[in-house]
Amino acid sequence: MALNWEEKTLYDYLLNPKKYIPETKMVFPGLKKPHDRADLISYLKQSTAS
Repeated sequence: MALNWEEKTLYDYLLNPKKYIPETKMVFPGLKKPHDRADLISYLKQSTAS
């Protein structure tokens, strides 16, 4: 499955990784609070900006 990793895709994935990509072996349970997901995405955008 090819994914286009945009902000919305990452937000959905961070909610429940195993549901979003069923075959993942990742142990990360996800971030349930919307504010936590938004904060992480904001951090990633800032830290990877050129």
